[in-house]
Amino acid sequence: MEFNFNKLFGYETEINKATDLVLIYGFAIIIFGILGFTIIAAILRKMGFTAIISYFISPLLLCLGLTLLLSVLPTILFYVVASDVSGVQLIYSWITIFLGMLFFVVFNLSTIKKFVKEFGKMSEQQEFRNRNR
Repeated sequence: MEFNFNKLFGYETEINKATDLVLIYGFAIIIFGILGFTIIAAILRKMGFTAIISYFISPLLLCLGLTLLLSVLPTILFYVVASDVSGVQLIYSWITIFLGMLFFVVFNLSTIKKFVKEFGKMSEQQEFRNRNR
């Protein structure tokens, strides 16, 4: 029993019939996931659960955003250049990109937070220098 990249939980025939819908639904899941996590973060921030937002919601938002940015190029390459790539293989490539970004964000969360704080400080200093006198 080996692993086959053309099988996905028995739905491979339906997925391969509608490759365009796979693209639409795939990007819609990422975009609406970002929107949903943003709304959940806003509600949790109003309730005062900043630790949950900082350690769970924000990394997932960052992961989904990076997945959205990085999945565009392989999708264009697989869909336009390599026309023999099935919808199931596209889904596997998106899952791989998502898991890679998730591991990257989880392992580098403290570094990413420090970078964002430093960038915020630099922009505040720049605004202070460029203020109207």
